[in-house]
Amino acid sequence: MSRSVLSKLSPRRRLAVLGSVGMLAAVGALALAGTASASSTAAPSSSSCSDATLHGTYSYGYEGWTVSKSGNSPTSTAGFDHFDGAGSSTGVTTFVDNGVVENNNTADTSTYTLNANCSGTIVFNIGGSLAHFNIYVSPSGKSFSVIETDPGTVQSGIETRVN
Repeated sequence: MSRSVLSKLSPRRRLAVLGSVGMLAAVGALALAGTASASSTAAPSSSSCSDATLHGTYSYGYEGWTVSKSGNSPTSTAGFDHFDGAGSSTGVTTFVDNGVVENNNTADTSTYTLNANCSGTIVFNIGGSLAHFNIYVSPSGKSFSVIETDPGTVQSGIETRVN
């Protein structure tokens, strides 16, 4: 979209368009990374992953959209998770949907499974609501990317170990 077209849009619409383009680029990059990982089922050459790869405390920020027939709204999530290296975590999260805080420093738990090729799944339980994600972990376990797989949501982010 050219700058001349963007300049004709209201500031709010311009932010929505630019945010959408940025989110599509991020989701596309994650999809390409996931496709590259999926094309080879072999473990990374230097090491492989297991549930024990995730251990310690990770901080994160996710961004995305809630998508429905009645409209789309931006979402943002931030917090931390403490992984036990045995397939579960506990943490605290804040979730904002369309500018409204829905969970403010709310306790969460998760269960996860990692494959030898460092891909896997994680399910967060936040105040009784479940959120399902695919995860892609660095072999060192220092960070991982997530993308939500629940219908009606487009959310992705990175978690980084802080201790």
